[in-house]
Amino acid sequence: MTMDRLQSYLHEVHPRLNEDELLQEMEHHAFEHHVPIIDLESARFLQQLIALQGVTRILELGSAIGYSAITMAHAAANGTVTTFERDETRIQDARTFLQKSVTKDQIQLIEGDAFERIEELQGSYDFLFVDASKGHNIRFVETFSPYLKRGGLMVVDNVLFKGWTYEPSEAPKRLQPLAKKMASFNEWLLKHPQFMTTIHPIGDGMAVAIKQ
Repeated sequence: MTMDRLQSYLHEVHPRLNEDELLQEMEHHAFEHHVPIIDLESARFLQQLIALQGVTRILELGSAIGYSAITMAHAAANGTVTTFERDETRIQDARTFLQKSVTKDQIQLIEGDAFERIEELQGSYDFLFVDASKGHNIRFVETFSPYLKRGGLMVVDNVLFKGWTYEPSEAPKRLQPLAKKMASFNEWLLKHPQFMTTIHPIGDGMAVAIKQ
């Protein structure tokens, strides 16, 4: 079975996510406006991790239009999601979509650069989802993992970068520096003494790290 056929099979056999109509509207918007959001398999994977861990406090770096925040909020029963976004257009779109969601009271959208608004964080979090500027992954982890409780989960998205982290020279020339940087990040995280990390070939690659 080819990978395309396997993905089609998974789409068919898995049920859709909560708030299917809203999320499909968001998927269409993301496609039309070239906004990167997680795919369905990645969304289901996040939800399963959150449910298995009994997560109640989630910190997300990179809201985009709010798709993953809504997805995670549904999995965290009565939990909360604090999410950062700095792009003004995406902030407005996220606010529009969040107002339509039954999870709107669970989600706090903080507008602006996460590094500049970090003082707004309070307490510790059970789950950290890193899905922002890929070239800053090491800085994101170093800066925000102290807010993750011991035993908490950190998930970093797009770590395989279309397979180019395996062979950065195969990436388009303009993307080769980023592919090299992301490959270095993967190696750095896998060897990090504070995390037990596994990379999963789900979506564009997800690194799942347990804070020791």
